Amino acid sequence: MAELVAEQITVRFGGIQALNEVDVSVNAGSVHGLIGPNGAGKTTLFNVITGLQPPTRGRVHFAGTDITRTSPHVRARRGMARTFQRLELFDTMTVRENVQMAAETQRRRLPSGTNPHLTAERLLTQVGLSELADEPTDSLPTGLARLVELARAMATTPSVLLLDEPSAGLNQDETTALGTILLGLASEGMAVLLVEHDMSLVMSICDEVTVLHYGEIITTGDPASVRADPAVQAAYLGTEDVQPTETPEHAAARRSDAAADAPPGTATPSTMSSPMLELTDVRAAYGRIEVVHGVSLHLPGGSCLALLGPNGAGKSTLLKVMSGRLAPTGGSVRLNGEEIGKSSSEQLARRGVCTIPEGRSVFPNLTVAENLLMYTFRGRGVKVADLEEKSYARFPVLGQRRRQLAGRLSGGEQQMLAIARALYTDPRLLLLDEISMGLAPLVVAELYDLVGQLVASEDITVVLVEQFAQTALTVADQVAVMVTGRIVRSGTPAEVGDDLMSAYMGSAEG
Repeated sequence: MAELVAEQITVRFGGIQALNEVDVSVNAGSVHGLIGPNGAGKTTLFNVITGLQPPTRGRVHFAGTDITRTSPHVRARRGMARTFQRLELFDTMTVRENVQMAAETQRRRLPSGTNPHLTAERLLTQVGLSELADEPTDSLPTGLARLVELARAMATTPSVLLLDEPSAGLNQDETTALGTILLGLASEGMAVLLVEHDMSLVMSICDEVTVLHYGEIITTGDPASVRADPAVQAAYLGTEDVQPTETPEHAAARRSDAAADAPPGTATPSTMSSPMLELTDVRAAYGRIEVVHGVSLHLPGGSCLALLGPNGAGKSTLLKVMSGRLAPTGGSVRLNGEEIGKSSSEQLARRGVCTIPEGRSVFPNLTVAENLLMYTFRGRGVKVADLEEKSYARFPVLGQRRRQLAGRLSGGEQQMLAIARALYTDPRLLLLDEISMGLAPLVVAELYDLVGQLVASEDITVVLVEQFAQTALTVADQVAVMVTGRIVRSGTPAEVGDDLMSAYMGSAEG
């Protein structure tokens, strides 16, 4: 029997439709997974279910009652509990106090013969935290703090438990233990709705899985059928229907020709004595949550690395470390053989590191030409007109729109402008984060054709993070696959390509 039903949920933020007629049903005594690429609408759906976001259209039913217009605290009192992706604990309180405080809210509903203190003790034993009951939560590692948050949610005696990425920051053993706890809760009759990036966890414990993409449901089914669904694979890996015109073989040939034509003494990928970028046992964290765990990479100059992996793997965080926007908590990063240490992003930019972040960060109220002019900070001797004409040669459509406001360009044209502007800095290392996001396949093909040309003919080293893995494989020399903050596979596109599905979607077997 369905304990929680969301029907035809539609949410619009201005002109943006975040959810479109989404249906999700979670049965009592089951674990239901909710997955999808970044921006699919998963957290928005959670917010609608818990009352934090009113739907534009649709209804939410809990235990047979319509709660669409019910406030969040009333839903909580009726038996709905939620955890958040970001840890939300009272850090100065002990583990026991955090859990007991939640149990106090349910004092009148507790069975005869028990009390909030005994309830807290029972739950701490259930999640394996009894020995740490008197420790302040701010002294705990992330994995144990996640269990405190789970125990606190359980202390409200919910019949429906919504978990938003509960394995974030957990190691493999902690993730396995979490899965065992959730299966135990389901066996006791609880309905569990799980948003999770760790696909191995999802595929091993969920009875059903719903896949969201661009605010719409692709499919709902058992883990094996969802994993095998071509539409799901396309959402996570991209499609091979439209390919950039420059294949890896073409790129390699062009780099070879460029090396042959280079003047004596020119540094080419085959002659450089040290890599352009070298990461050794790099770790990175946000507060006490470590999201990158000992990553090592070696990238020669004039080559392209595709950094791939599922949502939440740590890819964008690793790009922040490479660009100086986030200091590593361990390990070393070397640029052209020199340790970057505590160099700021501005200092690294002047040394040839340029980042194009996720999304198209153009100045919407400036023209195309004015956007380009903003990046001419390289000092004396720079001829702006020459740079501008070179950009228009690379992107003829920008030349046709040089006087047009950037905010009125199409999404693909704005991304072209972002890349053209980045190239004004004469980068030696170009970091690209999801440049295909929200673009049509033909536009993506055109952008990746340019990326291949930059690597092949201009000796620019590129690291690209890309959701559509199949597209990235067509221009990459090397591929590194990240899962839960670690490199799990690396090699050439041919060597790694067959392993991508298991990395993104986990195993269908429990």
